[in-house]
Amino acid sequence: MTSHLQSLAVLAAAAIFAVGCAESQFPEATGKGTISALHAMPTAPEVSFLIEERSLGTISYKGALAAQPFDDLTYDFNFETRVAGEAGLTRIATESADIAVNVDHVFVITGTVADPAVLVWESDAREWDGDETVLQVSAGHLAAGSGPLDIYFEPPGTTPVAGGARGTLSFGERLTAFDVENGSWQIIVTEQNDPSAILFRSTSSTYSERSSILFTVQDADPSITSGISVRRIINGGAATEMSDVGSPPTRRFFNAAFGSGNVDVWLDDNFTTPIASDIAYGTLGAEVPVPSGESTFTFTAAGNPGAVLLETESTTPGNTRGTTFLTGEAGDLEVAAFVDDRRPVTGFAKIRLSQLSANFGIVDAYVLDAGTDIADTAPSARQLASTANSNYLHLPAGDYELTVTEAGEKTAIAGPLSFDLVAGDIVEVAIIDTADPNTVTLVEF
Repeated sequence: MTSHLQSLAVLAAAAIFAVGCAESQFPEATGKGTISALHAMPTAPEVSFLIEERSLGTISYKGALAAQPFDDLTYDFNFETRVAGEAGLTRIATESADIAVNVDHVFVITGTVADPAVLVWESDAREWDGDETVLQVSAGHLAAGSGPLDIYFEPPGTTPVAGGARGTLSFGERLTAFDVENGSWQIIVTEQNDPSAILFRSTSSTYSERSSILFTVQDADPSITSGISVRRIINGGAATEMSDVGSPPTRRFFNAAFGSGNVDVWLDDNFTTPIASDIAYGTLGAEVPVPSGESTFTFTAAGNPGAVLLETESTTPGNTRGTTFLTGEAGDLEVAAFVDDRRPVTGFAKIRLSQLSANFGIVDAYVLDAGTDIADTAPSARQLASTANSNYLHLPAGDYELTVTEAGEKTAIAGPLSFDLVAGDIVEVAIIDTADPNTVTLVEF
């Protein structure tokens, strides 16, 4: 072997040795823990949760991501969101953490977009044998606007008493998990050391054995009727807004039924006093409380409860605010009921379009910077079917125009309707029929 070849062989062996040494320095996993995340930023848009640069999912406000297993190593966990004026997502918080074997790690983003903070709740992972009759319950305090709170988890009808709380929490704290038998339970939140100062009492719910339930207590927002918000998160995933027995949901009624005249709205079998009265076409009635769950709503000609236009059953989720539209043509009426999202979002305005035209089954809607030609632009809400809505579009502050066309067409059948939007605005627009069957009109409310 020549000296040159010998030198190459030595270098190759040294490189292999160096790589082997480097690999031997890498940490090795010995097991797995689980990771989940909660969004508790009251005025923030959706957030994306990442482990290093890998996205684990997107979370809406008061929402949660299901727990996922990861090796017991050290990672950077990142939160990203939309910031007005910035393209794509902006990283707003990073938390470095060691994942421990058989431990659940919940990463909670709190604060504001400009001043975020991350909490990490850790608890031993629960392993079920399969024959237990109990469930596991915990609760966390994420209501920055509230002081210390006492948490009760009791059978329905229980009156809170001094010393009976499952624990007292300050902001950012989480109760140690406890077991209860499966069955019907309710959560009650009171001021610290004052069981008579009830801030929230949930309706009773039935819970199954071998479930892990986390309740989060958060500040109320304008979308709900209770003074504080309690969310139920089952097995680290699906989050549900709890109903407060002292805070019934509310509804507004909008008359979008062309040719039906002014209408009254009656609840269940009570035809003594309407819950909404004399609602003219294209207008919105006052917000009124309604029962949660299934109810019967009857729409009649204004001032004449015997002239029934439509009787319909509708289910109202507890602790929500919403809008119910009477729509269709005379003799063929129906309702479209939507839960409202009235929570302002930092840096953005929100606009929702409700398509209530009977003459046009499907439309396209364009919400564009003022002066933009729709000819070369994709719709903001494509193929919006009758009795459907666009969900809430998030827009930076500015001047906009709304134009509506038939689906797939570029000829306007309504608009442009101009908006001067500022951050925090929440705008609702109803698309309804006119006397001209070839056009619709746009009603902002």
